[in-house]
Amino acid sequence: MTVFTSAALLAALAVVARAHTLSAPDLSRCEAAARTETGWVCGARRRAVSGSVYASFLAVPYAKQPLGELRFQELLPAEPWDDIREAKAEGPVCPQTDVFYGRMKTASGGRSEACIHANIHVPIEALPDPNEPPSLDVETAPGLPILVFIHGGGFAFGSGDTDLHGPEYLVSKGVIVITFNYRLNVFGFLSLNSTQVPGNAGLRDAVTLLRWVQRNARFFGGSPGSVTLAGQSAGAAMTHILTLSTSARSLFHRAILLSGTAFSDFFSSSPLFAKTINSFFLPLLGIHASLPADEIHQKLIETPINAIMEANKKLINLFGLTTFTPVVESYQPGITPILEDDPEVLLDSGRGSDIPLLIGFTDAECESFRPRFEQIDIVAQIEKTPDLVVSSRLRFMTGDQLPVLAEIIHNKYFNYTPDLEGFLRLCTDQYYKYPALKLASKSSGEAPVFMYRFSYGGVDSAWKEGLGLKFEGAGHVEDLTYIFRTNSVLGPLRANELTRRDDDAKMKNKMTDIIVNFMRYSHPMPGPLVAGRWQTAARRPPLYLEANGPRRLYPTRASSYEQRLQAFFDHLYKIVRPH
Repeated sequence: MTVFTSAALLAALAVVARAHTLSAPDLSRCEAAARTETGWVCGARRRAVSGSVYASFLAVPYAKQPLGELRFQELLPAEPWDDIREAKAEGPVCPQTDVFYGRMKTASGGRSEACIHANIHVPIEALPDPNEPPSLDVETAPGLPILVFIHGGGFAFGSGDTDLHGPEYLVSKGVIVITFNYRLNVFGFLSLNSTQVPGNAGLRDAVTLLRWVQRNARFFGGSPGSVTLAGQSAGAAMTHILTLSTSARSLFHRAILLSGTAFSDFFSSSPLFAKTINSFFLPLLGIHASLPADEIHQKLIETPINAIMEANKKLINLFGLTTFTPVVESYQPGITPILEDDPEVLLDSGRGSDIPLLIGFTDAECESFRPRFEQIDIVAQIEKTPDLVVSSRLRFMTGDQLPVLAEIIHNKYFNYTPDLEGFLRLCTDQYYKYPALKLASKSSGEAPVFMYRFSYGGVDSAWKEGLGLKFEGAGHVEDLTYIFRTNSVLGPLRANELTRRDDDAKMKNKMTDIIVNFMRYSHPMPGPLVAGRWQTAARRPPLYLEANGPRRLYPTRASSYEQRLQAFFDHLYKIVRPH
């Protein structure tokens, strides 16, 4: 047993002792009950796709709500409640301007700054008897593996709600699923480079949630020693950042990155970018960006939420999809940094090399963004400002090489005549494929690293239906819909879903097997494959599993096109980073 595990068990024991000094409320009308460190929660019994039953606890606070003076502070412990708390309905999503999900996200609980809560889904047979303390003996009661999932949305929008993150597929396979909300956009990622607002509040929220999971896992029948952190898109970038951060050390044990890494080109962690975004944002609120940080902070606390969100809306319409993002932090007295240096520098120094990784990307990522790019007329914008084709990450590393980089990219993807199809290829390659291939190539081999490319277009794709899209292959988020149930599109669970045997149902079974196997064994598919074993991706060219249907899962090397695109973007980075 490790020192950390012993400490975690002692902490959990203290929580259990404190929890059971209070008398239990009347639980007779509660379908599913659990005790957390701050009080009882009453959840609902729901049906999984397999026909099994699971307990669902929605909108459980994992910290005190960041209201008023707490708006930008690190989260404080949740305040206890005396009676049993209803946990059957979605809570509010965090303030946001959604320019991507559309009908996929319902926000059934409304919107509010009081959005800091978790959703916990547990196979019913694993839920401890609420009238007895949960066992801390890992031999007699080891607990189920736990998946903690960080939602995507460009660090600006989205939620952990069950509209897009239905647990019905995963819980049927004997694991616990936890989704949660974290502060977004200006609230989650504004940086004033100060002790009051050092940046990365959304990432600090994720660390707070992971600590909460360690303290409360046993109350839900979970194992605090078997936590897998996963995320999609911006959530994947956050997940990868936390593998590199000392602040999250030992809070999770393996990581799944779906369409995002800590150095993905769809955002820049440069402090210069943070300063630039502030220079656009603060004047929209009548605040001079040159004021001292403590004065800006106070003015932002006093500014009404509606005014902040109106300015945020203008900003996201100006930038397209992503505004405030994770940032490299300067030293601040009394503040534990989340991101101390450029993520690639941290990775090269060995950070996170002991954490098993599963990396995923899709073959047609940016097709999902086609409506948004058409809405903002990205082609006209590129014609007006040609260097927009250079990613924000590269842009804030370069100086006078920016025109050179833009010319190289235009030559390769547009032949000097910008068009939407060329931009979608560039977007997919630059923002998603290249970072995934790059991460696999950089991995040290200390811990296993696996990768897949999801190219299955689906028979009845919930993603394409939800966004009204038609294209070949799989777009951004589409692999996620075979891991989580898209309840906003599919509606209530139907009886025929329990017996479906079509390719979509089989693919959901395959993808959830991959996730659950990785959670249990740090290997996504133990045992032989039809065409050989799924091997670690950490080599050049990287190896990955091609996922093009339930009967078309096979390991392969990165294609010649992918090898060329990796070499192409490596060359661009060498221009700005010759050493």
